[in-house]
Amino acid sequence: TPLAMRSVFSCCCLLLAQGGAAALVGQPLSQGRAGRRSAVGMVTAAPELKDKQQSFDTSIAEVPKCPETVWNSENIDLAAVQSPSRVLPVEITAADVPEGMSQEEFFRARRPELLEQLTAGGAIWLRGFDLMKTKEGFASFYEQLELEPCQDPLASVGARAVVDKKSAMYEAVNKPSRAKFFVGMHAESTYKRTNRLGAFVCFKQAETGGEFLLLDGHKMLKDLDPAVLRRLYDKGVRFSNAELPFFDFLRTLPEPLQPLKEPLKGVFKAVAQVAVGAKIDMELELRWDENEEDGLRLLAFSPTQPPVNRHPVTGEPAWFCNVHSHSRYLRDGRDGKLVESSGASKLNVTNMFYGDLSEVSADDLKHIDEVTMKNLVYVPMEKGDVVLVDNYQVMHGRDVFTGERLHAVTWFQ
Repeated sequence: TPLAMRSVFSCCCLLLAQGGAAALVGQPLSQGRAGRRSAVGMVTAAPELKDKQQSFDTSIAEVPKCPETVWNSENIDLAAVQSPSRVLPVEITAADVPEGMSQEEFFRARRPELLEQLTAGGAIWLRGFDLMKTKEGFASFYEQLELEPCQDPLASVGARAVVDKKSAMYEAVNKPSRAKFFVGMHAESTYKRTNRLGAFVCFKQAETGGEFLLLDGHKMLKDLDPAVLRRLYDKGVRFSNAELPFFDFLRTLPEPLQPLKEPLKGVFKAVAQVAVGAKIDMELELRWDENEEDGLRLLAFSPTQPPVNRHPVTGEPAWFCNVHSHSRYLRDGRDGKLVESSGASKLNVTNMFYGDLSEVSADDLKHIDEVTMKNLVYVPMEKGDVVLVDNYQVMHGRDVFTGERLHAVTWFQ
């Protein structure tokens, strides 16, 4: 009936608005993952974040929106790219604080040097500091550096829960339901919005695993096969950020109603596009896709974008492509295919295509994964540790874990 159709559609729009972009934080990892991937048992939510994790309230009126992405990717000479002679991350410890100087005074005095090191080195690991063991101390830390917080790039869809509005602090994928999820390497970015810097803080490390991961975008660019890189750069890429899988009933309409399938698809798509455009700050285009495995669904595509981008300060090109976290092929290969349990579970499926929406070959995706995993840097953060990341040149992720894990992040303009 028309009323039932409106109800189905309303649910679809609500789910997309509240959960669609949550896929940006990965998919479940199978227990067959080799090396550092350990089996994950039952875990309990950290009590400090329990309510915030479930709120989906990421609007912070007092904090500016995340800045728009600075795209500068034309006419990059890929053959001339040089990999910097650096090791991620730069490490600074509490032992570096001179005797008689407080940690706050240390950060305030070292501000110009630290920011220069961050731009040159891509990431800084601050270890063993007592100041950042509390939310208040963490906020004081970045205030000494005069960093200006901004909202999460995905604030409009509530993909990341707010830990503390006053300090613009977001939850960093600690939920027990995400413990088995390997968070693929990505920049905190959408086509429309990208924060320049991020500060990731550990308030409690996991019992096992859960290491923070870094990936040097300069080294990725240098190590990728030139032919693979050229194909991606010339064609551009498009990301399917979420899907609405609730329309498969249109494929099984009774025979007398079959002529309504195409008209109804047009109505659903048109109204959904308006609803998504009004709610989600991501410039998404909805497109129908239909096959026997997935059924009939609406996919939410971001515009075509380059996989390589120049740094807004240095002008140096770096790998700036979230394929490792978004590619369905790579997730299925490392995690196993998701068991279909509900429409909501399918909502979080993401993928990446060439700019013309043709498929990226399995061989090219495997190569990208191999280069990514070869260049991964594991950072076993402890309580009070902070990792500063330059988001335009260094990607981040997170390993699977057991036990309670309490990490947070604040983004900066």
